[in-house]
Amino acid sequence: MDELRRLMGKGNNFLWLYLALMVPTYILPYMGSNSLLAGVATFGATAPQFLVHLVCLIALCVFAHLRGKIIDKTWLVALPIAAGVFDMTPILNWIPLVPTALHVAALVIGMKDDADIPPPEDTFS
Repeated sequence: MDELRRLMGKGNNFLWLYLALMVPTYILPYMGSNSLLAGVATFGATAPQFLVHLVCLIALCVFAHLRGKIIDKTWLVALPIAAGVFDMTPILNWIPLVPTALHVAALVIGMKDDADIPPPEDTFS
């Protein structure tokens, strides 16, 4: 847990991890990850693109939650959750700028209070 806290304590790490998982959420819809037709094309089976898209959105929520706990903004996780809802809901995914605005807001707020949490004290020395 200390390594994760050290990793998410730096704003630059949060930025790069968030961006690395955010970019696939913009590429995968072109491959049918959030399309109802993808389910028809796979005869009712879940498309692998959908699963990758969902894993990326869940990881974004986890990183935002951890960063929010570190910078005392526990509500930060609400932004990627709302972006995920707009990404995956059939009618709402026609509005492309809402998830983008929510992701940018999460990045800005997560980076704004860059506390650079010091590493925990070593108890063995």
